[in-house]
Amino acid sequence: MKTTTIAALLALSAGARALAFSSSATALELDNSNSASAEAAKSDIGYVLAGGYAHFFATDFDAGGGDVAVDRVFGSYSMRGSESDSYSWDLGFQWEGSWYDFRNGGSLAAAAGGRPWDAVQSVSVSPGATFVLDPQWRLTTRVILDFAGENDADAADSFNLGGIVAATYSFSRELSLGAGVLAISRIEDDVLVVPQVIIDWRPCKEFRLSNFAGPEAYPGGAGLEGIWVISDEYELAFGGRYTYRRFRLDDSGSPQRANGVGTDEGLPIWLRATHRAKCGGRLDLVAGMQLMGEMSIDDSRGNELASEDVEPAPFVGAFFSWRF
Repeated sequence: MKTTTIAALLALSAGARALAFSSSATALELDNSNSASAEAAKSDIGYVLAGGYAHFFATDFDAGGGDVAVDRVFGSYSMRGSESDSYSWDLGFQWEGSWYDFRNGGSLAAAAGGRPWDAVQSVSVSPGATFVLDPQWRLTTRVILDFAGENDADAADSFNLGGIVAATYSFSRELSLGAGVLAISRIEDDVLVVPQVIIDWRPCKEFRLSNFAGPEAYPGGAGLEGIWVISDEYELAFGGRYTYRRFRLDDSGSPQRANGVGTDEGLPIWLRATHRAKCGGRLDLVAGMQLMGEMSIDDSRGNELASEDVEPAPFVGAFFSWRF
């Protein structure tokens, strides 16, 4: 299965939110193009500060014994200029820290000569621009600059570079559809090219189908949620997405493991409860199960040393954001 890095998912989510912003602006233009408040808003810059925490409970490896638990902390900061007649811009900074607790890592530990890996950090910067093609069409472009590795890994060997091009069409206030492509380099692997579908559909006031409505700091651009809109302040959602993390290892452990590459992938599905405050704050509580888990370890040239399937892992999380 084709997958992508966590930073790419975060950047894709930011891109999808930029498209959502543009789609909303399009709908407003269709309804009230002469709005004085809309004109005044064009000179504004919006900011979003977000963070979160998720705990993945200990789960067994299918073979080789042992188990693993993971704590993840997320943070993001973004700024976005209001749309003019021709374009808008945005800039996002994303960070994720993952702390792994291996209790006998099976074949992964054997290949690593000890613990497969410890704390992993991912940092990315993603500048983007959205161009107004006509009242319905928007074209979004984005650059992804990403570093992913253990705390003591060589930063120059932990770098990924990529980009996104996507277009969206607003049929109405209730329906926006889009498509795009993500291309990004991967550590000791081929460049990844992944087509993407963007959807925001509101068939009625109480229901929404979207792949960019999740928590700001939680990567969700490549997934999909069905959302029950209880009110302007509260909503419940069920969703899922496929995730893939590929990162540089430090120079500890066995010689074949030193400066190698780790991967961690899976399919989390979740239930989300959200409260939006009138001041611009948002709180999300998430609980779910990660399916189809797999972890592997490669040498410094990308040759696989060991791979383990991971049993389903329950997880819980809490996220916040503040728009100002």
